[in-house]
Amino acid sequence: MEYLSVIFLHVLFGILWAGGAIAIGFFVIPAVFDAGPAGGAVMGGIVKRKFPIVMTISGVIVVLSGLRLYMLRFTADWIWTPEGLVLTLGALLGLGAFGIGLFVQKPTADKLTTLAAKLAVSGAPPSPAEAAELQSLRLRMRKVSALTAAHLLGAATLMALHRFAAAIPIA
Repeated sequence: MEYLSVIFLHVLFGILWAGGAIAIGFFVIPAVFDAGPAGGAVMGGIVKRKFPIVMTISGVIVVLSGLRLYMLRFTADWIWTPEGLVLTLGALLGLGAFGIGLFVQKPTADKLTTLAAKLAVSGAPPSPAEAAELQSLRLRMRKVSALTAAHLLGAATLMALHRFAAAIPIA
């Protein structure tokens, strides 16, 4: 029963986390930045609806449930089976996405939000230094959100294919 419950949590929150990150990374962030200053209102609405918190909690649940599933399945022989290799590669991509999101994407988003709020309060156009920092943070955010999305797309694909890998006969 534990195994089925953990799989349920892993898949449910994996859909939420990966789907959200893919949509944000490949579509929303680029569109928001293309919109210029008006994009700030959209990002403000996303933050207001607690999307970053939902994504973080979903990522934590996916990582913890994935670790538990791995503990339940892991043996020294299993790791070298096609299924074990596919799930291990998927897990590494997922852990990479989690690390990138937590240690690069979130701090970048926080800095971008703080700078944008500061500029909005002042009402004045950004100084050349502020404009350069804003541009740098936007570029970094665009790249890192796409990288996180690509990691999760790869992880989800591998997880979806693990049953096919399990069916590969071992010589």
